[in-house]
Amino acid sequence: MALGSNSYGTVAEVGALTPLYATATGTTYDATTRPTITQVEKFIDRVSAIVNVLLAEAGFAVPVTQADAKLALDEFVVMQAAHLAAYANGAGPFVSGGEEMRYTTPTRVITKDAELFIADHADGFEALGATRIRTLTYGLECRTQTADGDDIHPPFSRWQAGQSVFDWEDDD
Repeated sequence: MALGSNSYGTVAEVGALTPLYATATGTTYDATTRPTITQVEKFIDRVSAIVNVLLAEAGFAVPVTQADAKLALDEFVVMQAAHLAAYANGAGPFVSGGEEMRYTTPTRVITKDAELFIADHADGFEALGATRIRTLTYGLECRTQTADGDDIHPPFSRWQAGQSVFDWEDDD
């Protein structure tokens, strides 16, 4: 198996962060390691998929290809995949027993971390040149006419709520 075309990071980068679980040379994974190379590739693909869903929700074209933004996303995904590799060996931040994992799962933690990461850096990604195909106001539209061309009047107005409009420009 190979990494998906929309994935961020590499197996070698995960191996560099988790040499205890990689091959004897401590640089990569194979069919005999725990986790196996196929599992590490799945970790990277799945975390990348979560990141891409959240990027798409924020209006970005995925995968992000702008060099610096992609490098930041590579780092995020590789770190999460390294945590999952440690988890497969009963170690790392996702191991149950810790107070922070008492009422949650690794997927929820990764998703929440990804949401915060993207929200915190979306403006930076865009400023660097990552393609944002729609704005955050996408879908917020209102019709002012019916299909027949008649004006649509709002169902409520200020006077119904006890407010009156005061014309500050009128000096009379």
